[in-house]
Amino acid sequence: MDEDLARLPGPRRHLDMLEADLRAGRSCVWYFPDPVVESGRADFFVRELTHRLEAVVPVPGVVSLADRHVGLVSLPTQRTPIDESHQSWADTDHGQDTDLPDDPYSSLLNRLIVPGGSLRPGLAPAAAAPATTLEERLAKELGVTGDPVETLAEQAAAGRTPHVIVVRCWDETSPEEASRLLRVAQATFHEAGLPGHARPRFLLTARTADLPRATLGSQGRATVHWWWKVWTRLDTEVLMAWRSRSGVTDAADALLRRVTDAVVAEVCGPDIDRALALHDTWDGGDLGTLRHALSRLLPEPAAGSVEPVPPRRLSTAHASAPDAEIHGAWARGAVDSWDGRIHPTHGHSLLDANSQELRVLVCHAQNRVLLPLIEEARTTLIHLVPGMLRKQRFGLRDFCEKARSQHWKNTDEAAVPNLEELELGGLSYAAYMLALTTAQRHRLRTLHTARNTLSHRTPLDHDELVALAEVLTTDWTAG
Repeated sequence: MDEDLARLPGPRRHLDMLEADLRAGRSCVWYFPDPVVESGRADFFVRELTHRLEAVVPVPGVVSLADRHVGLVSLPTQRTPIDESHQSWADTDHGQDTDLPDDPYSSLLNRLIVPGGSLRPGLAPAAAAPATTLEERLAKELGVTGDPVETLAEQAAAGRTPHVIVVRCWDETSPEEASRLLRVAQATFHEAGLPGHARPRFLLTARTADLPRATLGSQGRATVHWWWKVWTRLDTEVLMAWRSRSGVTDAADALLRRVTDAVVAEVCGPDIDRALALHDTWDGGDLGTLRHALSRLLPEPAAGSVEPVPPRRLSTAHASAPDAEIHGAWARGAVDSWDGRIHPTHGHSLLDANSQELRVLVCHAQNRVLLPLIEEARTTLIHLVPGMLRKQRFGLRDFCEKARSQHWKNTDEAAVPNLEELELGGLSYAAYMLALTTAQRHRLRTLHTARNTLSHRTPLDHDELVALAEVLTTDWTAG
């Protein structure tokens, strides 16, 4: 279930920042992409944040999720608990000291993925509140008949714990109403002379269309947060690590599974639902099998839609909010910032056999897992070289001279490289000076070939991966 998502590193860090701002007395505007709201996951994260706080006052909306529309897309029905074991999100006692199971992700992994537009387990439709103004509904929640903002200021001045007023703007009919309420409240609290820590806070959660465009920037004393750069590679890898693959027979097979999971993470990026689905449907193989598995998981592109081209500027991915160039694509849920780059979440271009995009992603994943292990194997061999030399014919200096890379040979540098600096190509070229067994020679050639292939941004095929995994999990001294 979604409950464990908030314990993953990326979402937990995002919630920590929001909590810190609210506890410091700053109101917050929190923007989500449309699909995160439509799926109900935004409501879940709002609930997780409010569970951390005291004196929370959620203002009921006037639009039920069943009646809400984004363009021509009808949203799924709003959810509320269906039995007494799931209390209302406004009243549930679910603080940070809740006991967690030893495996906090186990309940999530088998139930995370649900068909698009369907209800998540434990949730059922709820009716919307009667159509009244936002201020009237806030006053009702506070139990007052006058101006609710003045009441909040008076209560705070009297030393009462400042409230956190939560307005889910996607449940409102007027984009201007929530923004106006926030401005009036900020001005009122300022005129009342309330210090920052004593001021009531407002938390407005919204899609970009739910508030006036002027609200998208600075909100004065309010802080703007974006559901952007939240998911990390670590989140995806943690989820897949807990969804263990069955049938692992030995160390080489385990390494192949690591490479497969790395490819899934690289290809799916911030789309954790699709990553888990691909993890279950693709057990490794060549690019063709990967494309086929992806084609079964990606939604059909909308008629006339054009997949966004991610900008190449690194500053765009590292910015605290999606910039104007990709703002619309982010709002549609088409792009996100992940692992330091802009990552398309749909990825239909990956299905094009003439495109190099999927090859590059697979190569990146293989490099992340395999290059450190290849380097470790090279270092291990170098430490064994002095004992493997055919000492009656060659000395160590002769070996280093022969094993110099072409880079060294084509420079004016006269010094013979140190043994530790020799590359796999040079070691393979000078291998006749070493007393190697046939298996050891094969091992060295396999490492050299794989290193060259990956260095040229070409992914290893399945047979090459199997051979390399055997080499990397076999000790040099094994013969």
